Formats: sequence, structure tokens, C-alpha cells
Amino acid sequence: MIFDEVAPLSPENLTAIAFDLGNVLVRVDHFRFCRPFAALAGLTPDEVYARVFGSDLEPGYDTGRLSSEEFYRRIMAAFGLALPYPRFCALWNDIFAPLEDMEETVARLAARYPLYLLSNTNPLHFQYIKEQYSPLLRHFRSFILSYEVGSRKPEPGIFQALIREMGQPPSRCLYLDDLPPFVETARSHGLQAWHFVSPRDFKERLSGEGLW
Repeated sequence: MIFDEVAPLSPENLTAIAFDLGNVLVRVDHFRFCRPFAALAGLTPDEVYARVFGSDLEPGYDTGRLSSEEFYRRIMAAFGLALPYPRFCALWNDIFAPLEDMEETVARLAARYPLYLLSNTNPLHFQYIKEQYSPLLRHFRSFILSYEVGSRKPEPGIFQALIREMGQPPSRCLYLDDLPPFVETARSHGLQAWHFVSPRDFKERLSGEGLW
């Protein structure tokens, strides 16, 4: 079902919060992969970005159609490289950094609301996140991950998977995403959704709405 509009959010009707991962809970910079990989391939970082993130390679991996090993083989073939798999994994995973104050913010919200994670991601990236950011992830009730549900934002399937997992009306859930098109798609599924700009802006908005 697609919802045209939702009621205003209030402390009385908010019963869950769902977060995007990249640039909401942790910083993500794909060019931290593209720059060193471009040096190895004799290309520009923009060319690497287009061939990996602007092609069907990353979407195939993010939706579980490609295994980690198959993704690695296709990347090596696409660029004519023969990097050892561990070396590729290290480069692929080196795109994340902490986002200031988010661990503390999430911990405070978890004391009041069940928290969910909704992310376009893949097995290598999420395993790395689990290893490096376990204090942050421990506050979440469950993870709705594109490679597990076979759908990635802005497709309907991943949002419907979140709604099923929550087991309650989507209008009672607040969703945070840094990409405005994904915010609009979430709203079309009946979710309350805010554009995440910064941790400070998020906390100020929570306070303004009486949700902090």
C-alpha cells in the first residue's frame, strides 16, 4: 500500500526509529576506495567510481545476486587486475569513519524506542561494520539489509521489509536518511521520514519535536 501523507509526528505516536547507515550512523566516502584502486588500475578515481558504483556491479552485490567472491572476480576482470582477495577486501572496506556523537545519540534514543537499521549494503561492508562499530550496532533491535532482502533503496521491497519487521503502522516509525530521494520514497510508504544533515541538526530537530 502506498500512502499519500502521514499524520504529524508526536511523542505519543512515535514507537520506533529506523536509521540509514552511511552518512547517518557512520561516515562513508567511496573515493577512499576509488583513489588507491585507481592508482593500481592506471585510471582516474572518477573512472573507477563509474565502473563500480555507476554500473550493475555494486547493485548486483548489494542485492545478493553476486557473492563476495563473484563480485571480487568481476571487479578484477573489469579492471584487468590480479589483487589478492584479502588486499581487495581491505581496500573495499576502507570507506568508513566514525560520525561524531552518533554512538551517544543512538544510545540515548535506544533507551526510549526500539531502533532498526535499514541499509543498502553488502556482506563485506556489513561484516566490517559489525567488527569495527559493535558498540553502535548493539543498540539496534534488527537489521534490514539490502543483500539479505534482495532489494535496495529506493525499491519498494526494502521499505516493506522494514514495515513487516516492525509489525506496526509505518506512520509510527521515524526513518532517517541522508539522501532526499530516499526520504521521499520512505514517506510514500507511510513512514515518517527526515532528511539527515548532521548529528547536531538531528538532535536539534528531536528536541524541537519533543522527542529527545
